[in-house]
Amino acid sequence: MPPDPSSGPAEPFGVLFVCTGNICRSPTAEALARRELARYPGVPLEVSSAGSHALEGNPAASRSMLAASTRGASLERHFARELTRRRVRSAGLILCMAAEHRPFVLSYDRSAANRTFLLATFARVAGQWDWLAGSPAELVALAAEHARELDGDDIDDPLGHPAEAYAACAERLDGLVTPAIAALVKTTPVGSRGST
Repeated sequence: MPPDPSSGPAEPFGVLFVCTGNICRSPTAEALARRELARYPGVPLEVSSAGSHALEGNPAASRSMLAASTRGASLERHFARELTRRRVRSAGLILCMAAEHRPFVLSYDRSAANRTFLLATFARVAGQWDWLAGSPAELVALAAEHARELDGDDIDDPLGHPAEAYAACAERLDGLVTPAIAALVKTTPVGSRGST
C-alpha cells in the first residue's frame, strides 16, 4: 500500500559515512554528498559522518578543507563525531571508507551488516540497480544481494601525507559519492523527477 500523502513528509533516509578520525575522508564524503543533494531540494535523504576513533569536536584537517573546497564542498563547520550505537542504528545506509571500519560498525549493531558497504563497492553496484529500486531502502537491499568487494575498494587515508594525497583522496571520493547519491536520489519520488 502506498504511503498516505496526507500523513506528512516521509522520514528521511539516513546515510552515514565512516572513517577513522572523522577529520579527512568521511567528512569530505559527507560534504560532497551535501553538495550533490543541494541539486535536489526536498529529497528525503540525510547525510552524516563519524569516525571509529574520532575525538569529538576536532575540526577537519586543514588540507582536507582545502581539497574539499576546490571541489565545491565545505568542511568549514565540520567537527569530528564519534561512531556510536545510536548513529549506526539510525542509518539506513553505512558507507565505510575502508574494510577496517566495518568491524567497528558491526560491533554496535550486528544487524547493520546488510546495510554496511565500502563506499567504492556501493557506488559501483548502486548505479547498476537503481532502475529497479523503488526507494533508497530497496536499493540498499539490492546492493546487499549483489555487491562484491574488489581489491582497491579501500580509500587510503591521506592524514599525514602531502597536500597532493588529500587532493587525490577528494577527487576519488567525488567520483564515488556523486554516483552513489545520484542512485539514491533516483529511487525517491522527488529524485525520479530529476533536478530542479
